[in-house]
Amino acid sequence: MESYLAQWVAEAPVLAGSAAVVLLMVAIAALLGFRTEARLDDAALAQLAAAEGARIEAAVIAPNGRHALARLSGGKLMVARVMGNDVSARVAPVNGVQVRVTKGKLSARFADLGFPPLEMPLQAPPPWLAELAGEPK
Repeated sequence: MESYLAQWVAEAPVLAGSAAVVLLMVAIAALLGFRTEARLDDAALAQLAAAEGARIEAAVIAPNGRHALARLSGGKLMVARVMGNDVSARVAPVNGVQVRVTKGKLSARFADLGFPPLEMPLQAPPPWLAELAGEPK
């Protein structure tokens, strides 16, 4: 037992130094802004749509700004989600996306499995989204 205690006391300064250096690196990263997160808003969605050569006709954005579903010109839908400090978007034809609105939640699933489904809270769906989900008017 004494040998373990003596070994720990001998290596304690190295452990403390390593912990101090790690904390210093974390502090520098925070000061440089590496903890920033992207947010979705109308302007960000318009920029994503423009990159696809389309314009936004209507959109819903999650209250936390991390998920969005937009109807684009040309009969397409765009799903966008924040992933770290960047935004991932997927554009597909309307018939390639299954949209459902149930119990205050919007769900959008793609016909292919290459992009995870969108699940986001939604209090009251706008008329275009209710129509897309197949709900009666």
